[in-house]
Amino acid sequence: MLFEEYYEDLTSDEANFILDIYQVINRLVHNLEPVTLVRLGHELGVEPNELSDYLAIIITILNKVEQEYEIR
Repeated sequence: MLFEEYYEDLTSDEANFILDIYQVINRLVHNLEPVTLVRLGHELGVEPNELSDYLAIIITILNKVEQEYEIR
């Protein structure tokens, strides 16, 4: 299976959590604050180690948000 063909079904709770991650990352980058797992965990009300399953998503979101602010 090619990477482009891979997808995973998300529950609405998981999708909402990913949107929450995006909102926190966007706010932190906008305010020129560092984005760390500890900070994300604090802002989202979860332990940083609980974010490990979302690490690839977090990095992707962070890269895209940083690119968005560079373009502006």
